[in-house]
Amino acid sequence: MNRRIRVLYVVGNFVAGGAERHLLELWRRLDRERFEVQIAVFQREGQFASEVASLGWPIHDLDVGSTIYAPKGWRGFARLVHHVMAFRPDVIQGYLFGPNLFAAIAGRVCGVPVVVVSKRNIDAFETPRQVAAQRLAHRLATHVVAVSEAVGETSVALGAKRERVTVIPNGVDVERFAAAQPDPSVRGENGAPVVGSVGCLAARKDYPNLLEALALLDRRGRAFRAVVVGEGKERGALERQAEQLGLSSRVRFLGERPDVERLLPGMDVFVLASREEGIPNALLEAMAAARPAVATAVGGTPEVMEDGRTGWLVPPRDPDALAAALEAALSDPAEAARRGTAAQRAVRDRMSIESMVTRHQRFYEAAVRGAEAS
Repeated sequence: MNRRIRVLYVVGNFVAGGAERHLLELWRRLDRERFEVQIAVFQREGQFASEVASLGWPIHDLDVGSTIYAPKGWRGFARLVHHVMAFRPDVIQGYLFGPNLFAAIAGRVCGVPVVVVSKRNIDAFETPRQVAAQRLAHRLATHVVAVSEAVGETSVALGAKRERVTVIPNGVDVERFAAAQPDPSVRGENGAPVVGSVGCLAARKDYPNLLEALALLDRRGRAFRAVVVGEGKERGALERQAEQLGLSSRVRFLGERPDVERLLPGMDVFVLASREEGIPNALLEAMAAARPAVATAVGGTPEVMEDGRTGWLVPPRDPDALAAALEAALSDPAEAARRGTAAQRAVRDRMSIESMVTRHQRFYEAAVRGAEAS
């Protein structure tokens, strides 16, 4: 093309989540000589809001409110249509449930050549109404971008044609996590090895499973400390569970932290106990920091980490298996370090942030060329 490709992203907010981190890194690195970007956001709030604003891309606050089905939501949709008609994007792309639906409908109504929905999860925790809305969005979209092969299969199940599904895994800024200065407060004062986890405190992350596994280690006399980094509505229940299991002195909930790269070096073992994952950003970041990792084999996680070579994979919802893998990693530091080093090499070779950005740019260019030729 002899002009920049115009891309309008539709997103929910700028909270410090996996999808939002992915978008921030993508927006920061898109080639400004080849792409012109605008961002439509349901609610202009969240920890990343100032960083997104600093990029200089125009941001349109749709003021959707707490639900897309209320009058305020449909007024937000009208604002989106107005922005689409004014910007005339070549590509409109939604991220997550509500933005996917709005982007798909607005894109079709306004005649946008390339209408993209982004699929990041397996749908195990979506309500029937959310699944129905996602099915509509997938059928309206001209393209789907999925973060893993496992997630791509769920897009096909929702009605997307397989040839219209493109898998682009998340990327990680390896140098940021490999070279970070550690925060010494993570390790505490007693010298015990540290088990750490990072992620939103939501049901799909299954922290109760992790706490049960840690209780098993405690009863076996294994020395450890644990830190949980993240925030969410499950925090109160998790703190109560930790107290009931006798883990209050061993487990610290650190809340949301912007400096995860400084926390990871203090973790002897990283753990992800999820029941569902599209592709886990937190695990990629731990691997980039060369942390030995134990994770449940769900969704796209086995596409990221190989059991026995770059980490330990265990079944979901199985605290005995999770505890056994954690004990194996803690009891053999040399083997744990070997797997951590191999994990860092794997993400550097296959899942760098630069590779993710390049694949997006090529996808947009090919999709727009295809739309022009049709």
